Amino acid sequence: LNLPSSSAMVQIMKPAWVDHDSQPIFSIHVHPDGSRFATAGQDHLIKLWAMRPVVDRAAEADEAEPRLLATLDGHHGAVNCVRWSADGLLLASGSDDHLVMLWRQAAAGEAGASAPFGSPAPPSPAR
Repeated sequence: LNLPSSSAMVQIMKPAWVDHDSQPIFSIHVHPDGSRFATAGQDHLIKLWAMRPVVDRAAEADEAEPRLLATLDGHHGAVNCVRWSADGLLLASGSDDHLVMLWRQAAAGEAGASAPFGSPAPPSPAR
């Protein structure tokens, strides 16, 4: 068994602000355009985060830089997996509630929509 040297290993660090109320995060997936990522947690929630503060130290240090873009609720169990579709228009989530949900970006002003993914509007409150 040949393992790569430690200098070739990938290091993964989670920014402290990426959080699911101190509960475990089970899945993460970066949007195909690289602008945001989704996390799935034991708290029954999916959270959408801005990628810029992760990859740009100046953006991370800027308190005005958006981090949490949206909170999606609807599952009644821990969310184990999130994945964006290849075109980035859909987000799929799977949960201990035995449901697979497909989430799509709401159009501005669409009935029942609080704010489109990545809009400057504040995140929708968790229910």
